[in-house]
Amino acid sequence: MALVLPTGTYFGEERKQEENACLRVNITRYEPLTGIREHYHENAYLSLLINGHYQERHKREDRIVAPGEVIFRPAGYDHANHFGGQGGSCLNIEFRREALQELAPARVLPAKTTLYPPGAFAGLYRLLYCFVNDLAPGLPEEYLFHWLAESMAVKVPARLRWLPAVKAILENELDVHHSIASLAARVHVHPVYLARAFKEREGLTPGEYHLQVRVKKAMELLFRTQQSVSAIAYATGFADAAHLIRSFRLCYQVSPHKFRMALKS
Repeated sequence: MALVLPTGTYFGEERKQEENACLRVNITRYEPLTGIREHYHENAYLSLLINGHYQERHKREDRIVAPGEVIFRPAGYDHANHFGGQGGSCLNIEFRREALQELAPARVLPAKTTLYPPGAFAGLYRLLYCFVNDLAPGLPEEYLFHWLAESMAVKVPARLRWLPAVKAILENELDVHHSIASLAARVHVHPVYLARAFKEREGLTPGEYHLQVRVKKAMELLFRTQQSVSAIAYATGFADAAHLIRSFRLCYQVSPHKFRMALKS
């Protein structure tokens, strides 16, 4: 009889996790030659294999999952796993059932377990990088919305009346975390539609756009004030100086301190 795993429960060692009302994201590590008994999860989830290999056994088929591949498992899917001699690590994105039912009709999700090749969803790999490096809390939720939007294939019209309002919110409310759902509620559109349309029109998710605005504001303050990096981080909505430094370096390939020193030289 298969073991039932409730929300947030995984085999292996959990190395890192983040969760909200829509989803739970974590990284799990498995030791070499780990065998996992038959089980299923009560929620649907995506799992990206970061490193290692494992065999997935199901009553209808066996498969080998390789690094970079992404597997979608619907709720209630019975399976067992066995990791090879290197062990492995997985990024797991678990969808809370109630939230998913509100966000999208069931038909947008695969009806059965589906294995995607490396690179199939660029947002998942950006999610992995941001999640590991603590670059922007809230981005995992955005990439979930974008994945759902890709699945729904919604057509985006030429004119988006609500887009200027969303951009104004992101540009003027630097110290507020704006979820896709909260933005959608303020401009009265569906969150999955907003996620797709904003990304298609701006080339960034709302969270990426907001992060870019905050980093640009930090650059402005480095030029125009003598505030400390910590004070600038606070003024631009970052949790602390470390978060600003990581994001600033990602955009400009240099830390705020070194950039300011270059201005003085």
